[in-house]
Amino acid sequence: MSLKTTIKEHLSHRVQNSELNNEDIVEIISLLGSYLNAETISDYSKINKISYNGTIQRIGSGKLKTFTLFNIKFVIDND
Repeated sequence: MSLKTTIKEHLSHRVQNSELNNEDIVEIISLLGSYLNAETISDYSKINKISYNGTIQRIGSGKLKTFTLFNIKFVIDND
């Protein structure tokens, strides 16, 4: 069994047994997001002082990776 599967199963078990509450889950999501340096496309653009379209171009060229969480697209900038 992979580490990823083990972690997912462990978290699922803890949530189902009410050992993790909403605040705990938000804290875990926040922590993982910080490891990715995840920002929305708009926030990434503002932080890096580039246009929204400039960020989109970087994504299109493969210079930036993205993921979608809760229907919001985030930029991963942890290289």
